[in-house]
Formats: sequence, structure tokens, C-alpha cells
Amino acid sequence: MSVFVVSFRISDQTVPLGTYSERWESVNDAIKAQAVGRNYWRETTSFVALHSDKTTAQALATAIDAGSKFAASVDLLLVVNLSAKGYKILGNYSDKDIDAIMALR
Repeated sequence: MSVFVVSFRISDQTVPLGTYSERWESVNDAIKAQAVGRNYWRETTSFVALHSDKTTAQALATAIDAGSKFAASVDLLLVVNLSAKGYKILGNYSDKDIDAIMALR
């Protein structure tokens, strides 16, 4: 089990996987489904802290992707494992500073 934070951006485009609202809700639902018990915090927009039975950022990102309508071609997802130094990004991102920042941990 690990503690994670997840941040995501859903494009306002409608894609074959659904509208903005459908995809946003499905990503939130998929994240919540990965939380152990009530260990899930979503007070801010598109940012979630949770305790999950997943042990790596890759595993949690894969579960969120598989359990939602996340569209990697237009959306962006960042999963950071706070219990270890792992992180995973799904989708296209142009600002590679995140890699340098994560390397500092």
C-alpha cells in the first residue's frame, strides 16, 4: 500500500471516449475506486490525495486509465507516489521541468 497524489487535466474537447464532463467524472470515479476505505481527499479541482493498495505510480496510473474514459491523446494525468520516489505521467506534456523536479526528491 502507498500514499499518492493525483493531478489531472481533461481537455474541453469531445473525443470518442466522451465529453469533458463524462471524462472528468470517470477519472474521478476511477481514482476513488482505487482508494482504500475512506482514505480519499478531493477538496481541490482535479487534485486528489489517496491511500491505495497499489504500490507504484505506474500501477495506479494504469488502473485509473483502465477504469475511466481518460483520453491520453488530449488529457493529462500525473500520479506521484508519496511513499516512494515514483511518479507516472499519462498523456502528452510539453513542459519537461516535471522530470527535473521529480529527480530532486
